[in-house]
Amino acid sequence: MLARHLRAEDPSIFPSTPWDDVPDLELPTPPLREGLGRAHLKVSTRVPLAQSYFDQGLRLLHLGWGAEARRAFAEAARQDPQLAMAYWGLALTRGAGARFATDRAEAIHKALTLSEGVTDAEQRYIVAATFLADKGPANGRHGFVREMEALIDCFPEDAEARLLLAGFLADGYESDGRPGAGQPYAQALLRELLRTHPHHEGVHYAWVQVMVESARPEAALESARRLRLLAPRAVTALLGSGRLLLRTGHTREAREVLEAVVAADDAWLSQESLPESAAPAAGLALRLLVQACADAGRYGEAQAWARRLRQRVESVTPHFGQALVFAAGAVSSLHLRFGFWRAASDLHVELEPEARVAEQGLLTGMELYARGLRALEGGKLAEAGRVCDELDALHPPLADERKGDSRKLCPRDVARVVELAACELRGALEARQGEFARAEASLIKAMRLERRLRAPGPSAFSRPARETLARSRVRAGREDKALELAEALVKERPGSGHAWFLLAEVHVARGAFSEAASAFASFLACWRDADSQLPEVRRARAFLVGRGGVSVEAALPGNVIPLRALENVSC
Repeated sequence: MLARHLRAEDPSIFPSTPWDDVPDLELPTPPLREGLGRAHLKVSTRVPLAQSYFDQGLRLLHLGWGAEARRAFAEAARQDPQLAMAYWGLALTRGAGARFATDRAEAIHKALTLSEGVTDAEQRYIVAATFLADKGPANGRHGFVREMEALIDCFPEDAEARLLLAGFLADGYESDGRPGAGQPYAQALLRELLRTHPHHEGVHYAWVQVMVESARPEAALESARRLRLLAPRAVTALLGSGRLLLRTGHTREAREVLEAVVAADDAWLSQESLPESAAPAAGLALRLLVQACADAGRYGEAQAWARRLRQRVESVTPHFGQALVFAAGAVSSLHLRFGFWRAASDLHVELEPEARVAEQGLLTGMELYARGLRALEGGKLAEAGRVCDELDALHPPLADERKGDSRKLCPRDVARVVELAACELRGALEARQGEFARAEASLIKAMRLERRLRAPGPSAFSRPARETLARSRVRAGREDKALELAEALVKERPGSGHAWFLLAEVHVARGAFSEAASAFASFLACWRDADSQLPEVRRARAFLVGRGGVSVEAALPGNVIPLRALENVSC
């Protein structure tokens, strides 16, 4: 979908993609591939191969795989140098950054030059794209939308036009949960397309993308599953499916899909003889696998995926500092998620002397934060306070740096992540010191910062601010307010055992033991295949045996505790 190409929706481990600097018509010829869907738009050509490659480019454009879509459109242009729509596709797949502004302009102007004599619909597609190619998605937004609306009005049966418009209008959600300006419009278009074109891979992919961060991600669950059947060789489509499955709590299924993404990416790299840095989806898929395994309590398996990510990064020559930091962040965040502070603080990452400010700042922030938590949990409050001060001093200079370009880490995004970590750590320290009012203020600020993080930026390496605030409120004797936060976390991440464990602990603090037993049972269901030595597993089983009236056998690893066993639990 267009939003993926024009707004860099996903964070990038590697700052470049294959063939970025290769001119369009010098790109290597891709094979015609099966398993990418069946989208088709009749264009003005008498060359069958040109039509076939154009359709492949269109499918890949819908599915968010820009680099491969560009190759397909380039081959369509080589097969038929007079095919105006091939250059239309080349203009759209170059994205919106200033780096490729000249390439976009040349492609769309070539399309305009060749558009005399093509169909009215094709001319309208090309005119609409000139607004994006010449002005970018922000300045050209109004013109593009109006021209596409005119196209749809003239050709109401053209599903591709409606899908492209919906994909462009998908603006996501603001920090307070309200939809972006174009989001409801995009959703309305896609709901109708789901009804009229239920077998269109691009429609299901776009629906997954617009719903994954909404309050109702389960509305796209069927689409996420259908993508695996409609576009099984489109790694970007599988990645979108895995993200939504993880978001809706279908953790085991998400792991299967994400593993398939990594395997498909590796097969594509082998076929194309490309380095690890060229993989379009494996980097993010591996990071999501770490998260999925963490949600399921599979710490050992998560470590294996994190090591695999780091090995991929370190195998690339020359080394990319950005990739090293992202890989280190996946490992560190995993250790922090399970409370292994010492392991989290031992990153052992050495950047090149010429590493950029954003890379060094993010690495330093991760190291400081892990050291601060280690000090805090060890009762060294003065040392934790000094780390808070160092984190506070780290983010203002980053915020003053120039904005990053293209897929490179932006210093201002790093500044936001570091500031969030500083607020969360300071709030945890203040709660430990008994300064609950100050802790509340610090952690509410951290929550607000967390909501305002940009999607293309680096992932937060700190603990979820709401979890820390919930535990602070329990310490302060405000269990009912802590319960609100814990219930919201469970609703957002129903497949996360950590969220269920927090909810159970809050119920224990409230003295609501039947509710605690139910939450612990849900936790153990999420962690059915978890590493048995983890202290959370032992704590849940001990509670259910002691307070919940559940037999020792029922609480053993791998057993799902029936809810009827909890009916007679007394508060």
